[in-house]
Amino acid sequence: MAVGPANNKALERQGFLLDLVTGADGEAGSLQILADAAAHWVSTTAGAAMECAVVLHRQRSCLATAGSTSGAAGLAASEDEHGDGPTALGSVLAAPTVINQAGGRWQAYRRRLVDNGFGAALAVPLDLKPGLAGALVFLAPANVGFSAKVVNDAAWFVEVASHSLKLALDVHGVIRAGDNLKQVLESRTSIDVACGVLMAQNRCSYAEAFSKLAGTSRNRNLKVRSVADSILRAMPSGPPGTRFEPPAIA
Repeated sequence: MAVGPANNKALERQGFLLDLVTGADGEAGSLQILADAAAHWVSTTAGAAMECAVVLHRQRSCLATAGSTSGAAGLAASEDEHGDGPTALGSVLAAPTVINQAGGRWQAYRRRLVDNGFGAALAVPLDLKPGLAGALVFLAPANVGFSAKVVNDAAWFVEVASHSLKLALDVHGVIRAGDNLKQVLESRTSIDVACGVLMAQNRCSYAEAFSKLAGTSRNRNLKVRSVADSILRAMPSGPPGTRFEPPAIA
């Protein structure tokens, strides 16, 4: 089935989404896949080669950006420095915004567009979860504009992209939580085994052994896990491996 505005309602009923997870190395990888897909899609729709930049704003976190080309990526990244372009203001854009002439609010951004070889930009805000904001910026070469049809089609694509990106971010969140849990368990295993070594060497309790680890950690300005690992590395058999076993089913 063709992917495009002519099939909007059918695709919505069928739950059409972009795959932004397969092959993605974390959230940055998903943003890159989205930028590439958006550039390919809008170029086909507009009948001219276009590029795309994507930006993700997260509260109390660094800006995340990607671009279908180095030029698009650089333009998106510059928003963090200048703060006057459509991606930097993505959280306040209420509708698709075309930037194709100098003057007014976008004068400085327009100059950067021209300096990077672009003639116009179409910024469309992403609809994401609370605490997140972002936008896709479609970039046209000189002497190529955005017709009303292309603007409408881009708005449809960004609606699909918003649902797809929300799902991808959820998936990465689950993966990240699993990785954090594994790190916690590995850290706990090292500390417990190191405490066992100290208990055997000093004939002391677990609390006393852990106190020794904590004291060394403060004196050497190291994490307790690092002190524990140094004790385990000094064992004749080397540090034991961490095993994660599923609970027994009664």
